[in-house]
Amino acid sequence: MLPKPDTEQLGWRTLPWACLAFFLAYLTIFLVFQRDESRKQLELAQWYQQSGLFELEWENYISWLRISGQVAKAEELEAAKQDKDTLTVFRAMAFDPSFERENRLRGDQYWNVDQRIAWENTREQFRQRADSLPSVRFGLNPQAPRPSTYLTWHFLHDSWMQWLVALLVVLPFAWATEGTLGSRRLAIAWMSSGIVSGLVYVAAISWAYQPLIGSTAIAAAVIGMYLGLFGIKKIPFVYFHPKEKQWRTLMLPAAVLAPLWLMLPVYEYFGGSSAEHVWLTQLVGLLAGLGIVQLVRKNDVSEEEAPEENEEELAARQLRQRLTSGWASMSALSFVEATDAFNQVLASQPGHFDALSGLYQIHKLKPDSDEFHRVAQEVLRSAVDGEGEMRQQLVLYKDYLKRMGDNRKLPTDVEVQLLMRFTRIGELKDAEQLAQKLNEEKASDPLLEKAMTQLGQAFAQYNASKAAHFAAMAENIRLRQQRVDAG
Repeated sequence: MLPKPDTEQLGWRTLPWACLAFFLAYLTIFLVFQRDESRKQLELAQWYQQSGLFELEWENYISWLRISGQVAKAEELEAAKQDKDTLTVFRAMAFDPSFERENRLRGDQYWNVDQRIAWENTREQFRQRADSLPSVRFGLNPQAPRPSTYLTWHFLHDSWMQWLVALLVVLPFAWATEGTLGSRRLAIAWMSSGIVSGLVYVAAISWAYQPLIGSTAIAAAVIGMYLGLFGIKKIPFVYFHPKEKQWRTLMLPAAVLAPLWLMLPVYEYFGGSSAEHVWLTQLVGLLAGLGIVQLVRKNDVSEEEAPEENEEELAARQLRQRLTSGWASMSALSFVEATDAFNQVLASQPGHFDALSGLYQIHKLKPDSDEFHRVAQEVLRSAVDGEGEMRQQLVLYKDYLKRMGDNRKLPTDVEVQLLMRFTRIGELKDAEQLAQKLNEEKASDPLLEKAMTQLGQAFAQYNASKAAHFAAMAENIRLRQQRVDAG
């Protein structure tokens, strides 16, 4: 079930193309630019060991952690070293700029001159090698942020799972959000949210040094944009009805999707990112989206600037509003208001199928009433062209038969029209039952011969005997009608 974009016609043009383009760019960068990053990190970790840099720094680093009050981290790294978890130890100490500054200030206290020179030379080589890693080069380092990385950090990912989680969280919100904002405004809000999240993260986690990467904060920002646009007001949600085999619309408060944000911090809690406290960027992203969308949203057009509507456009808009109001009232169980709204539609457009369908759903609660029979006949008589409406008419027909049992009685012209529609959409079993009923009753209608002929032609490619049977029926109806005309 997805919130519907602010458009009447749904199709490929209404898809959130800007959002999909961002995630395609994310995936392309991960598969192409970051393809070998894991291997390069492992190679750099091995070089760190083999170059002698690890041996020079290990004891000093553990002592420095304990002296500076980071006992838990020291014990964690000692356990990782014992378990031969090379990458964890490497990422923790090799990139720590505070420890590097400490070595430059006080290295002479525990290294001799040769060791100090060897450390400085090897450190410079390490820096050059580390700069080849995309996450180091373009990720947001809280201790040493470069201006460009505020724009680039969310284009990189630790893993394909991080990318997938962000995409799955964004999708329910993207369609309605981009459909309301437009692609250009969404792109502006998207990048702005990344900048704001990065700024707050650097200010709050200034002691951290693992590069911040990943688009989960942007996913949170899109949720914020969605809530900033719609809040708690009811909007249309689109879902597929398996029995009716068509898309339906249901009015729900927009905020029912808000708990999906919790997927992001839960994912990070279970080890989604190598950076510290990424949940903070997700919270800031949510709030940033809420605020930024107010700046970039489309301004309501004033009455003086609004383009004049001709009578047909005005009538069509009023019709849509009344239908939306009717179905929304039904969802809220306000049947009196729903009935009034549907009757207003029928007053301007008698026989309107959607309005009659709504009245049928209301009056079927009292199947013994005359009003229910009247509405049932009208909705089944209503002229429909699209296959979806014909299938919906079949569903209503079956529901009517089920409720009325042996007491059902529809006018012959309605049953003949239904026979032709069921045949047209390939529901031959229902069409056959209706045709047999009309034949047993020796029904008379100008279109009955044509309906039987069409049913016989439809059966021709499935069942030759039934095709011949209904062709004979059509011929008998024609002969009977000739006798009536001659007499």
